[in-house]
Amino acid sequence: MRPISRLPMRLCLQALTLVAGIALGFCAFAGAAGSKDSRPDDPISAQLVRESVVGTVELMNKIYVYPETARRVGTEMLRRLDAGAYDHIASKQEFANRISAELVELTGDGHMGVMVAEGKAPPTHVLQETVDRFRLNYGFQRVEVLDGNIGYLKLNKFHQDEQAERVADHALAFLGDTAALIIDLTECKGGSPELVRHLLSHFFADGTSLWSIVNRDGEVVHAAVAKKGIGSGRFKRDYPLFVLTGPDTASAAELFAYTLQSSGKAKTVGQGTTGIAHLVGAQAINEHFTGRFSTYRNTNPVTGSDWERVGIKPDNPAAPEDRLATATRMAVEAIARQ
Repeated sequence: MRPISRLPMRLCLQALTLVAGIALGFCAFAGAAGSKDSRPDDPISAQLVRESVVGTVELMNKIYVYPETARRVGTEMLRRLDAGAYDHIASKQEFANRISAELVELTGDGHMGVMVAEGKAPPTHVLQETVDRFRLNYGFQRVEVLDGNIGYLKLNKFHQDEQAERVADHALAFLGDTAALIIDLTECKGGSPELVRHLLSHFFADGTSLWSIVNRDGEVVHAAVAKKGIGSGRFKRDYPLFVLTGPDTASAAELFAYTLQSSGKAKTVGQGTTGIAHLVGAQAINEHFTGRFSTYRNTNPVTGSDWERVGIKPDNPAAPEDRLATATRMAVEAIARQ
């Protein structure tokens, strides 16, 4: 693994993995595994409900990226606990669902959640894929050349795997002689920032600042830059590039699109995105539950901000059925201007 592509080891106690679904994950925090006999449909006692709510609040106050938000939300959850709001929770899964919904409601942060800890596996924020378009061929679903020598790449997931980088290289090598490129992220809900960085490096000069990672104290703890020897020989500097987005475009996919859009390297086409920018980690609340919390945030070198909660507004709005046609028309026009 290349050191520049990872957070410093002192920040992560487990290997970096991706968050499938809605969240971009960097660190999985160490902690106790679940009880080997624990099951989601197990009944839950009033005492365990209380202990787990208090544990959730304590963990959030310890690691959540915005300390003031953590304090505010924790105070409200403890108020609800004392008011009897959780008295009728009957099972572990019901507890996880209820607390997850309230964490999202109170923070406005889609990464937040509680999961039932099962077996002896350590806590993780990774959600296993079961749908083929996210799982097979490392999420690279389509690579083709459209009429007019316009490349088209449909990517459904940014996998945390070096083999995914090789697949990406093969895909972009196939498209290397096209006159413009459309990257379809309309079904891409997240994944690995390492693959984001690798793909972006095809379009940026070596060493270009891509994003920075900031901790809960406002300190920059990592700076991601374009890899050497990738973009300089692959695509033209003014290569017409378009990214298709929609409401299912989330997290790592948003990081990819936002970095290209803010730098002026690409135009986004479609609808606004999900609005999930934070980096997420998982840690044991107790032996029964694992918490997933945003632990770091991204900052863009151009905007000085990110897309959390607001999403990425498309440069060229288009209905779902018109996204590809709109981007294709824009690509044809861009090629004609060259």
